[in-house]
Amino acid sequence: MFATNKTHRRGVPSAKSRKPKKDDSASVTNIKSSATSTPATSISINGIDIHFPFQPYNVQHQYMSSVITALQASQHALLESPTGTGKTLCLLCSALAWQIREKSRMSVELEGIQSQQEGKADELAPGPDQSQDGSDGFSNHSVPRKKAPVIIYASRTHSQLSQVMGELRNTRYRPKHSILGSREHSCIHPKVNPIVAKGKGSPGVEPKTSTEVNNGCSKLCKERKCMFRNNLEDAQGKSGVWLPPTVQRADENKSFEQPVLDIEDLVALGKQHKICPFYHSRSHLKEAELILVPYNYLFDRDARETTLAEVDFSNAVLIFDEAHNLEEFASESSSFDLSSADIAGCISEVTRGVQLLE
Repeated sequence: MFATNKTHRRGVPSAKSRKPKKDDSASVTNIKSSATSTPATSISINGIDIHFPFQPYNVQHQYMSSVITALQASQHALLESPTGTGKTLCLLCSALAWQIREKSRMSVELEGIQSQQEGKADELAPGPDQSQDGSDGFSNHSVPRKKAPVIIYASRTHSQLSQVMGELRNTRYRPKHSILGSREHSCIHPKVNPIVAKGKGSPGVEPKTSTEVNNGCSKLCKERKCMFRNNLEDAQGKSGVWLPPTVQRADENKSFEQPVLDIEDLVALGKQHKICPFYHSRSHLKEAELILVPYNYLFDRDARETTLAEVDFSNAVLIFDEAHNLEEFASESSSFDLSSADIAGCISEVTRGVQLLE
């Protein structure tokens, strides 16, 4: 687990001044699928080749070195870096580079074990222990896990996650990913969530609470009356994942490069193609190598056991960005408010119960 924080220090050169700007042409109507918009600089740290959008400063090199060291040792890390030094960019590049190396290492190990087992199977004559499907009866306990650790990047707000997606867009890395947000931010049904569907500031639009949005969505989906989710399910087909037409695969057997979209991009994409952004993002969870979530998805037990049910937390790298917010967030998530009206209502109910008992 990583907990990251920031410090304030003068005289440190800003990484933002050298960071490539987001290309406005990478809009929802013209999704860019290129690997990167700027030439990347490759550096090696502890045997891991890391691609970086530009030549890193010393503080960035030290930060990435700390990340790689902790990942290779499977240790917890509490990292701190001055404001403006590209902390998020360093985290993404180093963690994703390590993940790619892990995938390669596991693939080589798996091929070696399979070759050993095939060699032993050829030397043995078929016997009573051989199974009907032709397997040689060897135990699979020695076979390493088939999937590299998933990276879960948690931040406090949706806007901070959008900034992380912006940084990812500036790198060469294009992992399979999923960014999770609430229905309040990603539901586009005009009756359920008119603020997002029609746009903020639209005349005659009454905002709804998150509870109203959640209940309205659940009701329509249960009755199969949500056009956007129905369209998504129809478009997903057997693969279970819908792709924008601009990145559709010519061959279903070939891999594809998933476009890097934040929640606002997903909402715009949903409006354009009449599909549900909320469930579209969740459809990528099963194969995701990078998952971006607000804190509450990890603090809330129901969210962990439902939305993140398919995530193997024992095989995951957990990153808490802006970790100085954790204590306050944990306190708020375990607290509740009681108004004077609530207390008066309780007294009234207790008084009525006592009167009934008498």
